[in-house]
Amino acid sequence: MERSDRSRAVAGLLGAALGAGLGLAVLLSAWGVLALAGDGAFPSGLVFLVLLPVGGTLRPLWDRRPVNRRPALLVALSLFLLLAADALVLGADSAGEQSPAGLLLGVLLGVLLSGAVLGALAGEPAEEPGRHWLRFTGRGRCFHLAVHGALLALLAATAAVVAAFG
Repeated sequence: MERSDRSRAVAGLLGAALGAGLGLAVLLSAWGVLALAGDGAFPSGLVFLVLLPVGGTLRPLWDRRPVNRRPALLVALSLFLLLAADALVLGADSAGEQSPAGLLLGVLLGVLLSGAVLGALAGEPAEEPGRHWLRFTGRGRCFHLAVHGALLALLAATAAVVAAFG
């Protein structure tokens, strides 16, 4: 990973952390309102409110990198969905009840890792006519194989976790 890749990964991680922090504040506010009106139980159905502000905080990465944003977004969203699926399966107890803390931790971890991956993969903008939509500009064949191979390995690991615990 080049130095510029590390700095972009840190920028993505910080953007995702800021967005997740804002989303967590919205979630805790909603929990407070629901606690005043109801029984005070944690609303696990609202855990995905954490995701709402993340798109706004990662927008500068999207705007500055017009060439690589499609494949980077595809990889980052796939990573998030696989981590969220793992959190859903691993967060459930033997009776099938969902643990809100486990789900929230999985969503936060998925958001942070996906932001860092989006920042690292959305490299410098460049023109490369005729480029396939899954290829990252200025990257070699080994880089593409590593990124998509790691995503495929995570998919296999998620399938194994679902089969074992689901």
